[in-house]
Amino acid sequence: MKLTLIIISAILIFAGCTKHSIHNEETQFIEGKKLYISKCGGCHKLYVRNEFTPAQWDTIVVSMRNKAKITAEQENEILKFLKER
Repeated sequence: MKLTLIIISAILIFAGCTKHSIHNEETQFIEGKKLYISKCGGCHKLYVRNEFTPAQWDTIVVSMRNKAKITAEQENEILKFLKER
């Protein structure tokens, strides 16, 4: 009986953590997309994410960071969005 209760508790804890983690990743993805549209699309056309490789996106976003006036955190969020496949 106690073993069953422990197993059920463990399953519920892991399920709760997984759902929160997935929701957090989705929120970050959406934030990166919003930043990409607002910070990058204000000056030029927006490129399709798979138009460049992840390594190319690193170079592009780093080179545009000062012009776009984005923080390091915003840069990371934008790159997460752009590199997602």
